[in-house]
Amino acid sequence: MICLVKVEVSISSICFNCPPLADSGSRLPLDSTLERALSGDKRECREAVRLLGVMRQSGRVEAGIYLMGLLAAAPDDWEWRTAIVEALHGFDIDGCARLLFCELREVKSSNTTRRYRDAVLKTLATLPAESTRAGFIAMLEDPTCSPRMREKVCCIVDGNDL
Repeated sequence: MICLVKVEVSISSICFNCPPLADSGSRLPLDSTLERALSGDKRECREAVRLLGVMRQSGRVEAGIYLMGLLAAAPDDWEWRTAIVEALHGFDIDGCARLLFCELREVKSSNTTRRYRDAVLKTLATLPAESTRAGFIAMLEDPTCSPRMREKVCCIVDGNDL
């Protein structure tokens, strides 16, 4: 038997440096989170990116825009880039889908980049079809697209899980 348990956790209880959130709609501090995302400490950077993702999901569009900028400027550290892409899940604004499709075109598939490219596809799959359909069709029409990638794209277009 499977037992599902609903767990509710407030953001302030997992963010040790954040003041408690008031019911009046006060916001998480963005400046310190942005600084942490650019620190040299990988753990600190990943935590900041996750928090930016939570902020974005809570309606902070500026956090999503910052994540897009981080991705565009990120070095070829595929773990770091994957964390940024995952924080962009469901970020439906003009430009996010274009940026992610550019990532797929620019980052060539290899054993090193495969997980990253899969994360990009999964994030694209969370965006509305009207934002991604043209990009996926272009991928399917591209002769350089591998059979495995075509299969993954077809799964997304057909509404199936990867």
